[in-house]
Amino acid sequence: MHDIGKVGIPDEILNKPARLMDDEYKIMARHSQLGYDIFKTSHRPLLQTVAIIAQQHHEHWNGQGYPLGIAGENIHIFGRIVAIADVFDALTSRRCYKEPWPLDKVFDFFREKGGTQFDPALVDVLLANREEVKEIYERFYPSSSHGTDVASG
Repeated sequence: MHDIGKVGIPDEILNKPARLMDDEYKIMARHSQLGYDIFKTSHRPLLQTVAIIAQQHHEHWNGQGYPLGIAGENIHIFGRIVAIADVFDALTSRRCYKEPWPLDKVFDFFREKGGTQFDPALVDVLLANREEVKEIYERFYPSSSHGTDVASG
């Protein structure tokens, strides 16, 4: 549901098998606000949560994200958690424009981006539980569709 706003993004941008050009990236970035707009008037608590997540899952801890450019704890905890989950999924999944990353490289990425892109306390939780994350990953994604043998990194 965090990416529901992508229904408003043209398929040629969503499915482009290469890096997006600046103008295409600006169009793609609209999905966060579009998703928020879909759910913002709901009176259901779950859909209010979805609205927050849709809008804030691309905000960065340092304020350099989008669409609001908010920083730190001004980003709702829902958005901060889903930002990590979304990027973890994106990095470990095969996409039309990239191959999946090995888990050790993914963990290194989060270590590097903690405090800039991601909430550093949440990155610490992820990294402190990396063995459990690997076990869960191996249980649900034993095939090569999500990357190489995670035991070897």
